[in-house]
Amino acid sequence: MTQSDCSLIIGVDSSLGSSIQKFLHSRDKTVIGTSRRKKSSTDSRIFLDLSHKLDTKWTPPEEVSEVYLCAAVTSLQACRTDPEYSTLVNVHNTVSIARKCTECGIHVIFPSSNQVFDGTVPHRKPYDVVCPITEYGRQKAEAEKKILELDKNITVVRFAKIIDSRFPLIRQWMDSLISHQKIFPFSDYVMAPISIFFAVEYLCRLAEGRRRGIFHISAPDDITYADAAMYLANRLHVDPILVNPKKVADSDIMYEHNPSYTSLDSSDIENKLGIIIPNAFLSIDRTFFP
Repeated sequence: MTQSDCSLIIGVDSSLGSSIQKFLHSRDKTVIGTSRRKKSSTDSRIFLDLSHKLDTKWTPPEEVSEVYLCAAVTSLQACRTDPEYSTLVNVHNTVSIARKCTECGIHVIFPSSNQVFDGTVPHRKPYDVVCPITEYGRQKAEAEKKILELDKNITVVRFAKIIDSRFPLIRQWMDSLISHQKIFPFSDYVMAPISIFFAVEYLCRLAEGRRRGIFHISAPDDITYADAAMYLANRLHVDPILVNPKKVADSDIMYEHNPSYTSLDSSDIENKLGIIIPNAFLSIDRTFFP
């Protein structure tokens, strides 16, 4: 089998998948994407629906040298309410694709999540023992384990919160603040966000260097959602009195888990790539005030 410098993105329509495709195209790389959307006559994507059992005859295109496994059910609520369906996508079919790719000598890049930890400790290290609380976290931890057992040619990258310009909550906050309406962010719900621009660049650089093992990418420290909202108010030059923090317990939203920390120890990737991961506020700037 002849391989070229071609990347396969499983789930190219996802926010992460489409951003990876854009980044790779900017570097003049050949990209093939899979989608569960029906193809049009001008569509170059490969149809692949992970909501059904993977066809045992499926094989990756011959020219592919690396694969990004971006197709996933990422909603914590969706995973909790329908674990059978989400496990089929997030574990069984994802692992099956990884197996078929490793059998063809293809480098596998698997984006994972801080949800494989319980959120009781900040700055979790890549080889800390996983201890998921959520159903989504359990599925990611299981997929990681099975994929890493397949081959040494694997890159697992755990992210905390990835934010892009379409992030609904922050967009909603910004629209309200600009209209001089009050917002009510949580003062006891945290995140360690990284902009999708940084996330994709670092992920692709790890893949390009064929870095193997488990890596972490998150902002250096957690901030509360109220911290983020107050920062937005300052950046938008609106009265900070519009930001009215409240506790999760005082809302009518039921969360499966409210971690004390989401931050991950990114020192290994910083050392290997010679970078410094931006803090949460710089990531918000890069995303919403480019």
